[in-house]
Amino acid sequence: MCYDVTYLTQKKQKYAKRHPEKDLSALEKLFDEKGNPVEPIFHISGFDHPKLPVITNENPDEFNLFQWGLIPFWSKNEKQAHEIHNKTVNARGETMFEKPAFRKAAAERRCIIMVDGFFEHQHQKKQIVPYYISLKDQQPISLAGIWEEWENPEDQRKISTISVVTTKANPLMVEIHNNPKLKEARMPLILPEELESEWLLKISDKVSEDQVKSLIQPFDEKLMQAWPVKPIRGKKNKSQSKDIIEKYEYGEQLGLF
Repeated sequence: MCYDVTYLTQKKQKYAKRHPEKDLSALEKLFDEKGNPVEPIFHISGFDHPKLPVITNENPDEFNLFQWGLIPFWSKNEKQAHEIHNKTVNARGETMFEKPAFRKAAAERRCIIMVDGFFEHQHQKKQIVPYYISLKDQQPISLAGIWEEWENPEDQRKISTISVVTTKANPLMVEIHNNPKLKEARMPLILPEELESEWLLKISDKVSEDQVKSLIQPFDEKLMQAWPVKPIRGKKNKSQSKDIIEKYEYGEQLGLF
């Protein structure tokens, strides 16, 4: 799954290089004039419902900031919206085209969510150890997402929200995401740069639908890196310093790296 991420910790130039045609105006306030992040987020939980930088199929030439935790357009009121978006941080790629909360967004509103890395917990012999996962080339990660716009009937305020799409885990993530209570290991759906535009394709028939669905598969583990980090959960572990993504030794561990 994907509940914890790092984002906007890299220089603006890296995002611009990855998407040179995109309008970065929505992100300008988060960076200083030298391109350094003003408020880097070294760890945030999806259950805090932060705003993440996204590129949507509706506006593929610009970045937007959407809230994490999808609220379906049919949500009746603020109470129901709150209850739902705590359950929609992730959307299972294999079933999102059928699930009521996700199916319209999956068919019509897909997006790319830009992060620098994400966290997952490994169950070891005597403890649960968080790992930080990123790309070996240190480039931003393009996560596949779906988005929705909901209008609050109480004040007509419109809220744009997202879910991170997940898929079956690759061998690296199988070893890390080894929660014995789960039926299978999962990972966020990472899009190779050359396939990003296909994720944003308009679905107009069965052929285009199958083309989008064919992208729901594990990312190449050879392009990823991971290491254990200090605990990230709990009030005492709300650090926003870089050391939260640095390697941390726990003593006796399973032989992963």
